[in-house]
Amino acid sequence: MSSVKISREWIAEKLNLYLCPALLGISICYSVLYALDKDTSVFLTVLFAIETFGLFLLFDKLKRQKVLGGLIYTAILIDVIALSIFMVYLGLKLLGNWQAAMLWFYGLDASENYHPLFLAAVFLGGGFFIISVLYYFTQIKYRTLSVMLCILFPFVIYSRRSESMPDLMTTIIVMLYLGVVIHNKSVDPSKPKNERIMMRIDRSYIMGILIFVTVTGTVTMLIKKPVYISELERNNNLFNNPFGGGTISRTSAEITSDKSSPRYGGEIYPGEPLFYFETNGSESIYYLRRQPYQKFNGDVWEIGELGRYKYFSNFYAKDYPEYGTDDILNDMESVLQILELPTNVYPRNYINKKHGRIYDDTFNPNYLPAPLGTTTDDIDSSQSRLRKYPYNEIFLANAPRSNTNAANSNGIDESFDFYEHDGNLYDYALRLNLTYYNYTTKLSISRTEESQRLLKDYELARKYYLDTSNISKEVSELALSVTKDYYSDMEKALVLENYFEENGYVYDEEYIPQDQSIEYFIFEGKTGVCSSYATAMTLMARCVGLPARYVEGYAAFEKIDPYTFLVRDKYAHAFVEVYIPGTGWLTFDPTVSDYMKIPEEKKENFAAAFLKSISKTLVLIIVTIFIILSVLRDRIAELFFRITQLFRNPKKRTLKLYANVIKLINFSTKENYNSYTVNMLRDYISSTRGKVPEKLFVLFERTAFGGYEPTKKEYREAYREYCRCYRVLRKKPKKLKQIKQI
Repeated sequence: MSSVKISREWIAEKLNLYLCPALLGISICYSVLYALDKDTSVFLTVLFAIETFGLFLLFDKLKRQKVLGGLIYTAILIDVIALSIFMVYLGLKLLGNWQAAMLWFYGLDASENYHPLFLAAVFLGGGFFIISVLYYFTQIKYRTLSVMLCILFPFVIYSRRSESMPDLMTTIIVMLYLGVVIHNKSVDPSKPKNERIMMRIDRSYIMGILIFVTVTGTVTMLIKKPVYISELERNNNLFNNPFGGGTISRTSAEITSDKSSPRYGGEIYPGEPLFYFETNGSESIYYLRRQPYQKFNGDVWEIGELGRYKYFSNFYAKDYPEYGTDDILNDMESVLQILELPTNVYPRNYINKKHGRIYDDTFNPNYLPAPLGTTTDDIDSSQSRLRKYPYNEIFLANAPRSNTNAANSNGIDESFDFYEHDGNLYDYALRLNLTYYNYTTKLSISRTEESQRLLKDYELARKYYLDTSNISKEVSELALSVTKDYYSDMEKALVLENYFEENGYVYDEEYIPQDQSIEYFIFEGKTGVCSSYATAMTLMARCVGLPARYVEGYAAFEKIDPYTFLVRDKYAHAFVEVYIPGTGWLTFDPTVSDYMKIPEEKKENFAAAFLKSISKTLVLIIVTIFIILSVLRDRIAELFFRITQLFRNPKKRTLKLYANVIKLINFSTKENYNSYTVNMLRDYISSTRGKVPEKLFVLFERTAFGGYEPTKKEYREAYREYCRCYRVLRKKPKKLKQIKQI
């Protein structure tokens, strides 16, 4: 019996020392794991709880042997660090990207995907660190500020991941920290035992903590918290390359790059507004170009020979006009007979000039996001506003902003004209029914200026956008098979664009395949984002002789009024441009339509707001009832007892009332007096309370042992005396007196 008693005392002592810091560590662990991987968070938290108590016991033994214990702890620490680093190394080796761990940790690479090695490294290394800090600063040296550093970790992680920590989780962490501050100060092991204020974990202590936590947590959840997002926070979730990859930068989506985005593993954008596109055009979607790419290296796209380091200093302006959609259609009017086309086609009718404006107070790119067909012919070159790329007939991505114009701007506000590529223009291109062979053969026979300009522009497109060096035989054979029944270049482009929608392909931002090659996407995975779809169509188009280029920019489809589109960061999009004989460059979007999802409005409607208000009120009511029931449990039980007495006869009332007296005595002293006789109980109450319900005791003896049937009047008198003694019966006696032996 002695060993059991000692064991219980030892367990109680350890719980008294460990409970608050251990629970705080467990809540921190769960909050971090919940952010990194929700599916495994509960299981790993249970393991962490076991690890916490185990390490606390181990550290207790180590601290008794200062030198040897320190050496053992150092050895364990080195092993944990080495193992954590090794797991990160293996994870990076599998993903092939040294930035992958950080991107996953901060939720910038579709981190809902499961990365077991990274997660294990965080669990092992981070968990050991948290446990060590909590133990040292609560069991060896009591330091509340050092403990506070631990609770900052989950808040930092959620902030960097642009996520909000659940209110309940926040409340629990803060309350447990306060528990460590209050409770562990009283059991501070750094103080001599005689100076400690050992806190007894009794009913009053538990109820006090419970009430404090419940009330504070309820207030925290119910009070609406102000939200402020700084300018840096608004942009720090974006990358130099706005489609994924690169280094986090405040410039975010504001610069161009030599390489395109990776086709998998890009970040998930939060849907924040980026800029606005205002136009008098009539299309439901506009493809705003950021920059095109020329060469595919087997993984991503590169600038190639038309590198941005080869800028010319000339400007597109009145004295140096571009050769755009309007010029091609004007020249086509003169060569209709040469191409043996109907003379009533009237290409000029498809020149549909529109006005556009890109604006935002904070978005300040070094380029102008604009639709294909943007013209600068009417711009005075003295303004030095727009700079041209080499081979302007082909490579004009958007009308790049000059460095001076971009650097001196607080945001962007640029107006321009463009030739709208609407459905009529695509129908016109289809009606031309032209192929490379009949287009170039007939134009080369003619010596007119118009035919030579058209031929030169088309040949330049073929020169720079028909590279097939990194295209596999399987992709080429598929492209030829898909287009074999179609004659004109426009028909082939359209059938390639529709191929993915008609063959069960899926749009999924979070999907990362086991094989990231374009062949796997086309033939097996059939799942990906816009960069994979645009890459696949561009390569397949080149395989069948269509000059095609991969373009990255934005899809504008969210209208906020009849003339204005809101472009969010998540609308970053990749698409394809194919040069169609007699028409020029046209935009094609092979990505399946699932990507065009407008984020739900954050504002709640009246019904949702009402339900939310009701739910919060209900939570408050439930919490209030719980507190009342917890604090006034014994008094509520007494009230219930007195009500039930009304439905009993006098005899049962008397017996139940006496039994309730014993219950009150047991409750107040935490002892068991059920075996006491009436005289023993009378003497005990008299010596410790000073008041005895004598009439009840006498009536009970006569009823229980003498077979007496009490009257209602006798019971009422006994009951009144009981009520006068009730307060002293339920209270714990301050000083016990010795019961006289009779």
